[in-house]
Order: sequence, then C-alpha cells, then structure tokens
Amino acid sequence: MSDALTLDAISKTYNPGRANALMVLDGASLALKAGEIVALVAPSGAGKSTLLHIAGLLDDTDAGRVLVGGTDMTGLSDALRTAARREDIGFVYQFHHLLPEFSAIENVMLPQ
Repeated sequence: MSDALTLDAISKTYNPGRANALMVLDGASLALKAGEIVALVAPSGAGKSTLLHIAGLLDDTDAGRVLVGGTDMTGLSDALRTAARREDIGFVYQFHHLLPEFSAIENVMLPQ
C-alpha cells in the first residue's frame, strides 16, 4: 500500500538567481501513512510553511516530487491541482483563513 503523502527530495528557493536568493528546502523528504498524526516543529524561517504549501499543492517545487495516494502531483496544471485539493487534501491552518461573508461552519463545508 502506498503512503497517503510522500514528499521526495523537495527543494525550494525563493528569488533564485538573485543576490537575495533564499533556499528554504534542500532535498527534504517525508512519507505519511493514512490516519497518521504529525506535528511539524522547527524554528521560525526553517521552511515549515513552505513544506506545507508544497504538500498541499499550493506551491510548486524547484525539484523533487509530491505524491498523494501514490499519484505523482508534480507538474499538474492549476486546474488539476485545484481538483486534487478539493477531493484529496485537507488543511488545518495555524492562522485563520476564513471567508468573512460565511459562518465558521460554512467555511468548513467549502467547497461543496
């Protein structure tokens, strides 16, 4: 059985090729089984949010692969990434990202 989520050798640099380039992930890998509970703890600026954004198909990688349920999500179009997020991925944010025009329960129910 494949892992629910696999991040394989993920790398991400902001502002690549510039003097202010910042490599936040360099070959990071992670494999999670379905139902596994994981806490990601590291100092500020260590790349936690970037890793979660990549795992959630919100950001692209510079290198490496993201697999959800064994399916390679690397290089998918925005439309296919959106569909995968809608059907296969759930988030618990450290900050509230709620739409103000909806109640908390309506926000949780989106999209339906």
